[in-house]
Amino acid sequence: MSELNSLINLHETNERLIEINELKGDLPGLLADQKLQLQTISTKQKETNKSIKELSKEFSSNQNLVSDNSTKLEQHQAQLFKVTNNKEYDALLLETDHLKNNIVDLNVNLADITKQKEELETLVITDKELIENLSISIKNNSDELDVQMAETGKEENLLFKNKKKQQKQIQENYLSHYNKLYEKYGQGMGNTVRGSCSHCYTHLPPQTLQETEYDKKLITCPSCDVFLYYKNEEDN
Repeated sequence: MSELNSLINLHETNERLIEINELKGDLPGLLADQKLQLQTISTKQKETNKSIKELSKEFSSNQNLVSDNSTKLEQHQAQLFKVTNNKEYDALLLETDHLKNNIVDLNVNLADITKQKEELETLVITDKELIENLSISIKNNSDELDVQMAETGKEENLLFKNKKKQQKQIQENYLSHYNKLYEKYGQGMGNTVRGSCSHCYTHLPPQTLQETEYDKKLITCPSCDVFLYYKNEEDN
């Protein structure tokens, strides 16, 4: 009898905790998803900004190389008019062509870097808007959840404390069986309603009803295996 009452108390505590959790609606799950999304976008934003800085350094380096090569090209072109033999002229002409090719390649790189930077900077703006909107949404949802928790928070904390006490009063084999079914079904006990198990709705044998209602034996439903108990409608 005492074991049965302890299980009934645990069952009713869990039922109330489920009701409180349902009152929160989808907010807890939604908040968890939003916070994870915010963390992901923020991490990507940092990586994008890092890439922009690296591209800026590369752009500056290429600009310096273009400037250096352009200066050398002007010097070589000026020297072309001062050479005194064909060998020296050909060598300067070859170096001039090389510098021109370098400048062309560097300018292509600069254009490519500029394009990459623009794309990343656009992404930063887009992600910044997402971060701002997510932050506002998280704040609003957190405030709404806080309001709900203010109404049921104290009761929920008390229920969790009582649940721990109730679990200690139940034999390990019974508690293990109950917890296994609770994890499977979200319910470890079923009331006998109109001769049936309230969990699986199976019609129960008269002997089972007798043992549950009058003998107060700790037995399980022959169909779904949850613990059975009897409760008058007046008890609700």
